[in-house]
Amino acid sequence: MRILYLSMVIVAGLSLFTGGVASEEVKIDENITLHYEQAGNGDTTIIFIPGWMMSTEVFEHQLAHFKGSKKYRALAYDPRGQGKSSKPVEGHTYQQHARDLAQLIEKLDLKNVILAGWSYGVTEQLAYLNQFGTDKLKAMIMIDTGPDITGATRDEWIWYLNDDSDGYSRWFTEGIIEDRDNVISEFSKWMLENPTPENVAWISRIASHTSSSVASITNATGFYLDYSEDLIALEGKVPLLYIVRNEMKEVADKWIKANTPSASVVYMGKHMMFWERPKEFNMALDKFLSSINGK
Repeated sequence: MRILYLSMVIVAGLSLFTGGVASEEVKIDENITLHYEQAGNGDTTIIFIPGWMMSTEVFEHQLAHFKGSKKYRALAYDPRGQGKSSKPVEGHTYQQHARDLAQLIEKLDLKNVILAGWSYGVTEQLAYLNQFGTDKLKAMIMIDTGPDITGATRDEWIWYLNDDSDGYSRWFTEGIIEDRDNVISEFSKWMLENPTPENVAWISRIASHTSSSVASITNATGFYLDYSEDLIALEGKVPLLYIVRNEMKEVADKWIKANTPSASVVYMGKHMMFWERPKEFNMALDKFLSSINGK
């Protein structure tokens, strides 16, 4: 069993934790219910946002890390169309995902929030920043994705080339519909330092909860987004932490030093370093949290 769920007492619709990880859901409008899991009950909430086709499950080690915390609440949720959340036909853009996130924050009455997105989850948190500002934000953590999805060359901190001359964007947009199993399997192997059949099967199972059509749309709409100005505007105003895979150190370091030089930066592992290297990742997280304590 990957996550141990311990007992909790329900009082007036609220969960009182006894030290475990709670699995819950919140209705953000008449058509959308978001599944989330949380641990700890501190005044500051760290919201972990999964990437493309992924769910709360990938943050199991982070939720476990905050079990019993009196200072922090760690919360991970499934965006619409992913995991155990609602599967509507419409609304599969990162701007809409950000509006869903805003509703989640409002429904749970969260005030001091640290957003921690991973992969396309970074795009989601930056879409939130773009639309709702920093009023409820205490800090931002970006896990292995920069603010711009496309660029002219691979010397930039991007996922795709503007002209898609390498076919990478097309592979994720059309390939996920035409050759789903292969795309998921190969992408899973790429994300991992240790791509064992068991690990690849685990990621594939999580991805199975997102339809190919939704996966194609969320990838395609992400292609056009650039939140560089929004992120740069936080320099010196909101604490920032970047945790980036080793192979992107050169290009990421160049962008970070040029645009948000006061940010904290850690390089480790591959794309799922938080899952494969939980001790190292959580230590970096704790160090950052200690550095902003009281801010």
